[in-house]
Amino acid sequence: MKSKRIYEIESFIKENKTASIEELRQIFKVSINTIRRDVNQLVDMNVVKKVYGGIELIEDSHRAVDYYKRNIENYKSKKHIGELASNEIKTNDIIYIDTGTTTIHMLDYVDKNLTFTIITNSLDIMNKASQFDNVTLFIIGEKYKPRTRSFIGIGSNMLLEKFNINKCFMAATGVNVQNGLSNSEMEENLIKQYITSKANETYILADHSKMGKSTLLTYCDLTDINKMFTDKLPPKDINQFCNEQNISIHF
Repeated sequence: MKSKRIYEIESFIKENKTASIEELRQIFKVSINTIRRDVNQLVDMNVVKKVYGGIELIEDSHRAVDYYKRNIENYKSKKHIGELASNEIKTNDIIYIDTGTTTIHMLDYVDKNLTFTIITNSLDIMNKASQFDNVTLFIIGEKYKPRTRSFIGIGSNMLLEKFNINKCFMAATGVNVQNGLSNSEMEENLIKQYITSKANETYILADHSKMGKSTLLTYCDLTDINKMFTDKLPPKDINQFCNEQNISIHF
């Protein structure tokens, strides 16, 4: 019979997809040996697999439903954030729109006659952009990933080197002062890293549930962003940090 903590760890991993052993130890306030025993039990149950320094949720053919579940969580807030960020898109901009359940709402609020260029690895952004008569659309990625409805691939960065990006609109599963913007997908993380280092300006779109969190992989320091779009005032440490770094917060 599973203990309450095992259930809680399982729930945490299903929500966050990955976690380090040290992160779990701190969250559940137990010894490192106890966490390792719990992890071994979850491995035996075929819920997770071990990766370097931590564990990762085992994905199966039914896991794609996670995207739709995430999409309806905080739906109104995500729509609001998408609308706020859409005001940053101007004529002749060259922008990158990240895969995510918040960024997908941006194009719902953009003038269909606006002339600009979109670069994306998101299937949903691609579909919405196809409705714009004056948009130039570039898709990056060589392989489709159903669970995140995104395109990934090691050749993506080679293609990205050729683009001059004015603004990138990014998603994250965690926004944290210490660890910056993070996500849990290795192949997507590599693309995110390259985009944020390449773009002239970086904007993060994240609702309150992402604030203060840190997931497996950092792709951008908080100091590297220019604007934050969210649904309410962030926690005190993030708010103070943004003020000190002249990062504007919009909610």
